[in-house]
Amino acid sequence: DYFTDENRVLKKDPQQDYHLEYAMENSTHTILAFSRELHTCDTNDKSITESTVRVIWAYHHKDMGEAGKNYHGSNRGTKSLRLLNPEREEVSSASLPYFDLTNKDVPVPDKDTTYWCQMFKIPVQHEKHHVTKVEPLIQKGHENLVHHILLYQCSSNLNDSVLDYGHECYHPNMPDSFLTCETVIFAWAIGGEGFTYPPHVGLSIGTAADPLFVLMEVHYDNPSFTEGLIDNSGLRLIYTPVLRKYDAGVIEAGLWVSLFHNIPPGMPEFVSEGHCTLECLEEALGAERPAGIQVFAVLLHAHLAGRAIRMRHFHNGEEQKLLAYDDEFDFNFQEFQYLKEERTILP
Repeated sequence: DYFTDENRVLKKDPQQDYHLEYAMENSTHTILAFSRELHTCDTNDKSITESTVRVIWAYHHKDMGEAGKNYHGSNRGTKSLRLLNPEREEVSSASLPYFDLTNKDVPVPDKDTTYWCQMFKIPVQHEKHHVTKVEPLIQKGHENLVHHILLYQCSSNLNDSVLDYGHECYHPNMPDSFLTCETVIFAWAIGGEGFTYPPHVGLSIGTAADPLFVLMEVHYDNPSFTEGLIDNSGLRLIYTPVLRKYDAGVIEAGLWVSLFHNIPPGMPEFVSEGHCTLECLEEALGAERPAGIQVFAVLLHAHLAGRAIRMRHFHNGEEQKLLAYDDEFDFNFQEFQYLKEERTILP
């Protein structure tokens, strides 16, 4: 149990809070398993919360000698983890049918940000099915280029002619059909894995009320203005005819991206707030879902200026426990947080 001071000098911690559980070594690997209290009440230790933890690792190719610690050289790195994000019980989806929604040879412009939109038709029709898992299909080598992917439900009155071409989103010349796609039904962001719905929940497809046409919006992040990039990324939707008890949906809350969202210059920190008001929830849920909806997962999303995000929940003027938070937000590591217990949101 060591810590570093402000000069990055490594010092032995007088309060030893890390306890070795076991160690093993073979010809290729050394494995150390250790335990520690989440909160050690030691000022030299960082508390472990539901926020993102940046794990910094380093090793030397030789064992530590008599002289003490060996400098690690280039054998070092960092990884963001959410240590308290509960594991999902993975129901095997190997034998289940799936379909892919992927871009076809999209030329990514040599500018820092591009939103590309492409319309797709859901191939599963005439009978209700549930999507049980959505996996990102990111083209190899483009892991840092594809920043997020959103799937919107569009008007079902469109015809197949809208499928022929993609276009830059939010562009003055974009097709009118794109304007009918307003409801987000799925979201994925950089660093995230595939998303598995809980065993009693699925995303409904195949009925008249379900999406027939969907718009996939891909945000390309190209800060180095690289030219000549061609992308074929997208999403894989795995589905089943064995229906689950509940249908899934997405509720968006927070700040809408707009030119009016400004952070005053020179501020050391600044809090932006977006409110999903009682009136808004009443309109969204009142008629259809008077008993409320159950929240089972949250995706906290921000761009490079984001440092920490909190999703607060109020009921009858009283603040409830936070729905989700991340006080150490990492732009390159955005994944769903599964709630330990579902939370009811009432109109």
